[in-house]
Amino acid sequence: MIDLEQAQSLATGSGMNEAEAASFLELLMSGTLAEADGAALLVSLAERGETGPEVAAFVKGLRSHAVQCQFDKTCFDVCGTGGSGLTRFNISTTVSFICAAAGIPVAKHGNRGSRRPNGSFDLLDVLGIPFELNADQLKQLMDESGLVFFFARTMHPAVGKVVPYRKAAGRRTIFNLSGPLANPTSLSHQIIGTTNEGTAGVLAEALQLSDIKRACVVWGEPGIDEFSVTGRSDYFIISGDNKEQKSIDNPLHPGLDHSALPGGDAEENAKIFHALLSGEETGPLRDMLLLNAGAALDIWNDRDIDPNGAGVSDATELLSSGAALAAFEKHKAAAIKIASA
Repeated sequence: MIDLEQAQSLATGSGMNEAEAASFLELLMSGTLAEADGAALLVSLAERGETGPEVAAFVKGLRSHAVQCQFDKTCFDVCGTGGSGLTRFNISTTVSFICAAAGIPVAKHGNRGSRRPNGSFDLLDVLGIPFELNADQLKQLMDESGLVFFFARTMHPAVGKVVPYRKAAGRRTIFNLSGPLANPTSLSHQIIGTTNEGTAGVLAEALQLSDIKRACVVWGEPGIDEFSVTGRSDYFIISGDNKEQKSIDNPLHPGLDHSALPGGDAEENAKIFHALLSGEETGPLRDMLLLNAGAALDIWNDRDIDPNGAGVSDATELLSSGAALAAFEKHKAAAIKIASA
């Protein structure tokens, strides 16, 4: 393992190779550094700018330390890096239930909100869905509902040693980039959202170095980690080593202030979630949900993303027919039963 002086040199250098990045991660995860030194390494690396190979190496290292949970099928994940600073609704969590209703095995990886109780797992808490399950329970839940939620703090216990460094850094670090890619099971497809083109490019490069079959990295106006209905959406499509940039520049609600869309902390978002799945909510937020769900279905089915195509059409039917609501109820009932057994 490298020492602090070597890590400082790597953090400010031109970019680490896989072996160097792996050693850098091991030093951080050893928990042996003083809080200020660990934070300084993360800040230096962020200010220099993390590279795709560095993120890919961190992802590989995080997975090697994670609780292992493999299913008898490859899965799909839809998540975001967060960081917009905007009031928001948990689009990707709701998309997960639409995908499950379509028969897609979903293994969604995520966490609580870092600054406010508005993350995916804050919402699941309010919805009454148990998620701190062991590997055997998660396998049973996948078999029974076709959907699992991987709570990052449970699945990546070793990362707890770097929490003091991250808090002391007081800013986004490489763990905000590598964490969303470090799903502890095998994925064949993924959509990941982020807030800007630079970060999206780094994530796309990291995905090119992974064994993912097909993935999408999206950033939407006004700086959200999802496809937008109020402004332009740009995205990379990654298929193996290939990367292609595309955009949707004809938003459904041009000129609408994004802050006008419903959203808030977990208690408010739970009410919105139920309104969407029940059909009570019919405004622009529903359109945003269907746009993102449609993109997810397109990615899983290896189609081009088309806001007027089969993905959105199928997502609309799954939501309108009550199939997404049924998938939610099935998953919740199964999770409660398994957690209490």
